[in-house]
Amino acid sequence: MERSNKLLKLLLALLIIAIIGVALFFFAGHANGKSKSNDTEKSSSCGYIKYRDLEKNVSMTGSVSGSDKVTVKGETDLKVKKLSVKVGDKVKKGDVLCEFDSSELKKQVEALKTKAQEDSKKAHAANEKKLSDAKKAKEDNVKKAQENIDNAKSKRDQAYTDYNNMVDEYNALIGEADHAYDEMVAATGSDAEAKKANWESILERAGNIDREADELHAKLADYDNAIPAAKTAYDEAVKKADAEIKKAQDALDAEKNAAPNADLEKQLKELQDKIDRCVVKSPKDGVVTQVNAASGKVPSSADIFTVSNASQFLITGKVSESDAIKLSADMSAKIQTASTGDKVISGKVKRLYKKASSDAQEAEEGSTVEIGIDDSDSQLVIGEKATVNIVLDKCENVLSVPYDAVISGDGGGYYVFVASKNSKGDYIISKRKIEKGFDGDDYLEVTSDTLHENDLVLTNPRGISDGDSMHLNPPEN
Repeated sequence: MERSNKLLKLLLALLIIAIIGVALFFFAGHANGKSKSNDTEKSSSCGYIKYRDLEKNVSMTGSVSGSDKVTVKGETDLKVKKLSVKVGDKVKKGDVLCEFDSSELKKQVEALKTKAQEDSKKAHAANEKKLSDAKKAKEDNVKKAQENIDNAKSKRDQAYTDYNNMVDEYNALIGEADHAYDEMVAATGSDAEAKKANWESILERAGNIDREADELHAKLADYDNAIPAAKTAYDEAVKKADAEIKKAQDALDAEKNAAPNADLEKQLKELQDKIDRCVVKSPKDGVVTQVNAASGKVPSSADIFTVSNASQFLITGKVSESDAIKLSADMSAKIQTASTGDKVISGKVKRLYKKASSDAQEAEEGSTVEIGIDDSDSQLVIGEKATVNIVLDKCENVLSVPYDAVISGDGGGYYVFVASKNSKGDYIISKRKIEKGFDGDDYLEVTSDTLHENDLVLTNPRGISDGDSMHLNPPEN
């Protein structure tokens, strides 16, 4: 029984010790948490008040390129056969940049030339045939005209022969009629009637021939006139045939000096011009700053190369429309790039493309700014990115505080927290009202006499009140 009591007392003692330990643990944790919370509530970095050169800048990033750029155009329906340069290559005027595949164009030229030759041969053969036909037509027409002359002469001669024969026959019948008349007069009885009938018959025949002779005589003039008419027709036939022959001969002779087919010549010239453009050459000395072509492919744009003056550089970038309205030509600029390291290169605003648009997308894209480089030995690299600060305004050697040390007061005005070191190594905080001057990007000019050079001020203060004591790690002064 006594032993059980001792065991129970021991367990109770252990339980009390455990409770006390847990309590101490939570108390310590609470105390630590409270301490951390107080540190979080009162925290700040710090910086010194100094005399500084202040600036108000518009910042942008841009790409370095050569000035005096020229765009080299190429074909957009032909494949690149050979690409001879890449971005960054230096070129001389006349150097080949690329060559397009002109094989199909050359085939078209040969096909047109072949067609032209065939057309010329056909035209020559046609002209020769016209000349041959004209000569043959003359031969036929002249022969026919001569036959007409001969026929006219033959008809005339026959008519005169027929007329003369009629006259002779008429005269002979008149002689017979005279003889028959004498016989009729001398005859008696029944014989007299027979003689009279004979005489009358002869007279009738003579009368018929006389009438026929008169009719033929009336036509003799027509037969006479037919001959010169036939001769005239002959001359006309010769003249007309000679004109046709000359026309055909002139067409044949004109082939030597004939003007080429205008449409064909136009097509050939256009093709040849395009073939000549297939070899793309640099129009000037410089550096290739842009290539929009690839071997074996058709360019998507006619602007396939950009060649820039490598001795003078430009930086091209964009700023917002709100910043663009603050800028103007010849404003100073400070440039830094990865290749130049900490070196600050000077430049000026050369050109500003301002936009005045209500379009949200265009407004977001901003306005383009070109910065010219003053330093001819800037060591910039074409194509690299550059950070540019364009100086809007500046103020030299003024007392200034870090921008994030200035706090707006609830009742208006501005103040800062100044930290003064005490004998224990901590800093006592005092709140001081200030008057603002020039407003720079990182620092603010102080025009009041409440602050002095090398005063330590809190930056980004949180939970700080006038009279607070705190530990600080000031930067090197």
